Amino acid sequence: MKNNYFIQTYTWNPWHNLAAEKYLADQIGGGDVVLYLWQNDHTVVIGRNQNAVRECRAQLLEEEGGFLARRTTGGGAVYQDLGNLCFTFIASPERYDLERQLGVIRAACRKFGIETRFSGRNDVITEDGFKFSGNAFSKTSRCSIQHGTLMIDVDISRLGRYLTPSKEKMKAKGVKSVQSRVCNLKELNPAVTPDAMRQALKESFFENYGDFTELDPAQLDNPEVQETYALYSSWEWRYGKSPECESSYAHRFDWGEVEIWLKLHAMRISEIKIYSDALDTELPGKLERVLLGKRYDMTDLELERETAGCEAEQRQKIKETVDWLSGLWGK
Repeated sequence: MKNNYFIQTYTWNPWHNLAAEKYLADQIGGGDVVLYLWQNDHTVVIGRNQNAVRECRAQLLEEEGGFLARRTTGGGAVYQDLGNLCFTFIASPERYDLERQLGVIRAACRKFGIETRFSGRNDVITEDGFKFSGNAFSKTSRCSIQHGTLMIDVDISRLGRYLTPSKEKMKAKGVKSVQSRVCNLKELNPAVTPDAMRQALKESFFENYGDFTELDPAQLDNPEVQETYALYSSWEWRYGKSPECESSYAHRFDWGEVEIWLKLHAMRISEIKIYSDALDTELPGKLERVLLGKRYDMTDLELERETAGCEAEQRQKIKETVDWLSGLWGK
């Protein structure tokens, strides 16, 4: 049986909103699709495996009353205020359909006369090539999640104030600054507001999926959400343990950026911490397990043995990283 659900909240706290998202994902049943709309105020959200201190001016953000949040999906850091609208599609495995889900977003934009297209790893852009939506993804045996942002009337000056993307990332994107590659939908049509887009998405969801049940957001005030809120608001979750390492290296691959902190003992890696904006959230952890305790000049045979349980695409990314690191040490 197919069930469609719609829910939207008007709570601006990112830790609560992300905790609510997890709760909804935990409740998903077979044949279910949920569209969840939410907003964060004065917030930087970083990817699951990113280094908070490197990706943003976290201290400045918090001194100025902002929030630092870490999501469970991969990808890069984003700034959000009430000029931004977040959306989440949560679907059981058999009903997850990225093209259809993106169709809801694009159809909602079309209601305001704005034509869009999907670009690169995770962006939705205007016909002129300006980004207004970034997306990230996760998958469990229970459900798949796509969530993203819609820049409607964001204070773009705040992006440069708080976000500190690497020069390598900006060079790879072909832009001079984080502000230069984005736009607000309101610039294209003044009629677009967060509330108007909420309504457009609700209508587009019905047009693409048919009848749905609208859920009461009051159900998100429960012990499960409160427990996850405590985790997501904790210093340990947001910042993580600082690596006590001697050397750090960073490189931008086609599939994302990797930052490696490590310590060597007797020419073997004795401690390692890897940060990345790769959409594959499992990749940094697998890289750490492959490299820990190994020499820098790992042979192809050793690498093949260590990555035997990985999928082909993941194995290739690990090999590219190990080859790059070995090349650095071999110089």
